[in-house]
Amino acid sequence: MQISFAVVLGLLATSISATPTRRSTQRSHSVRVQLTNDLTGRSGSKMIPLDNKPRDVVELFGDTHVVSHGHLLASSVQLTKIARGGYCTIKDQHDALIADINYRDTFEDLDDDRDEAKPRDMRGTVITCGKE
Repeated sequence: MQISFAVVLGLLATSISATPTRRSTQRSHSVRVQLTNDLTGRSGSKMIPLDNKPRDVVELFGDTHVVSHGHLLASSVQLTKIARGGYCTIKDQHDALIADINYRDTFEDLDDDRDEAKPRDMRGTVITCGKE
């Protein structure tokens, strides 16, 4: 009888500890996005909810180290905290796609030249993150 009680108690403890907490499920609804200026080595990252809302890149990253002399210049974007099914797109003021990153393909070169870093002015760009 004592052995079966110990087994039941162990199974109960395991099932309780495996239940996702509110905090862990909230974290899976956001990603961390990093913008980098590969010429200066400066970067900045922000947590972005996976809510499909477009956000102004300059407003979002304006208080990070990637801003230099009042300008947000970036040559690459990367997901550094990944959520399964998460993705982000960056579009310019004309709604043209600049970058498309997701939980499988986490890095994108913003200047379309992998051989040379040419930082791009991020004024007028928006980032939208969602979940598949």
